[in-house]
Amino acid sequence: MLGYVAEAGAEGSEGLLVDSVRRGPAMWFERVGGACPQRNRLHIDVCVPHDEALGRVEDALAAGGRLVSASGAPAFWLLADMEANEVCVTMWRGREG
Repeated sequence: MLGYVAEAGAEGSEGLLVDSVRRGPAMWFERVGGACPQRNRLHIDVCVPHDEALGRVEDALAAGGRLVSASGAPAFWLLADMEANEVCVTMWRGREG
C-alpha cells in the first residue's frame, strides 16, 4: 500500500524496508532478545540533520514526551511517550567516537 519493499543485498538487511521511489525514509525492523521490562510496543530511531536534532527533542518534550536518557547526546537522545513507546532522535554527526 505504501510502496515499501525489502532492500535486497545489503549486509544485515533482513529487516530493512525502503520506499521504492526513494521519497520516504527507510525503515529498519529488528527483533529484540529477551523480555522488555517497560513493555513498550514500539521503538523508532529517527535520523535528522544535526542542526535540527535538539529542536526535535524540544518539540517532543513540549508535546508531552519525556526524556529517558541523554547519555548518548549529541549523537542521540532517548525519549518515550505516555505508554513507554520509545524514540531515539539521532544524527550521524557526533557518532564517530
